[in-house]
Amino acid sequence: MSGRDINEFDGSRTALPSLNSAVLPLADWLERDLPPADPLLGHWLTTTSRILFSAPTGAGKTMLWVALGMAKAGGLPFLRWQGRHPCRVLYVDGEVSRRLLKQRLADEARRLGTVPSGLNILAHEDVENFAPLNTPEGKHLIEAAIAKIGGVDSIIFDNVMSLISGDMREEDGWRQTLDFQHSLTRRKIAQVWLHHTGHDETKSYGTKTREWQMDTVVFGERLARPDTDVSMKLTFRKARERTPLNRADFADITVALIDDVWTHSNSGDATKTRPSPLGSKFLDALVNALAGDEAVTVGGHRRVGFESWKRECHALGLIDLENRAHSGRTLFAKYKRELIDHDQIACNEHFAWAI
Repeated sequence: MSGRDINEFDGSRTALPSLNSAVLPLADWLERDLPPADPLLGHWLTTTSRILFSAPTGAGKTMLWVALGMAKAGGLPFLRWQGRHPCRVLYVDGEVSRRLLKQRLADEARRLGTVPSGLNILAHEDVENFAPLNTPEGKHLIEAAIAKIGGVDSIIFDNVMSLISGDMREEDGWRQTLDFQHSLTRRKIAQVWLHHTGHDETKSYGTKTREWQMDTVVFGERLARPDTDVSMKLTFRKARERTPLNRADFADITVALIDDVWTHSNSGDATKTRPSPLGSKFLDALVNALAGDEAVTVGGHRRVGFESWKRECHALGLIDLENRAHSGRTLFAKYKRELIDHDQIACNEHFAWAI
């Protein structure tokens, strides 16, 4: 093409787009300084995540994601996934009544043992003429909510059928949200779209194209059991961000709400790997500290501060906090990291606990 204002490929005289720095040679691409995504829960949910979560009606999608959203907002762990840091989460409800939503929120706050200030809720019943999110009015509503909060790190949309208008079997309605989805990703706002299955509970309802631009697709298979109505096996059917180092976070997991406590088990416990002999001794020290008087119970997990754990390591002769404090802190950090990587413990900024 010799002229910038002539598109010889199709014979038109339309101006060619200005790509500026969008086309780069490989060497320049490899030199680009692209900041990593900010993790919000474990390694699988970050500020650039686009997640589609599908499960049968009545399986407990809302209850599970209220729990996930609340833990994420508080920087707390949930199930096997490590808590990161407190963040701002917007939960957009398009289906249940305010009364039921309030009850579910209150129940989960009680289980968690705290009320995270970062969780914000937008309920469809509180907005007159709540507009579908595949319309300009619906997108403007979400943008207004983000602005009112002062920015968010993550949005949970509950759910596709109630928040998007049109025939769910076709892709038109969903396609009308793609510009909005891409805008959220550019601003590093994670998005989770909850969706139903149809009569065939092995796949999500409607067009498969919803999955194409998601980087994570999670499916919740209903598991019937006599002691609870909320029990699912979660399978990561698509996981673009999976690597050998974070594979454990994307492994199948069974979750259930039993006796008002969230429980989980890994498929064959494949995610847990044996730490080194010295790492096992640091784990034993943590277990000892968790049995002591300085441990506290938050969100169903007994946890203990790092200083208490360090003192137990010192008492067992694993580190020397008196004569070799610097090397002791270095060893402690090394084996804490090893135990996290082997899915044996979880931590936040102040506490550690066994999982």
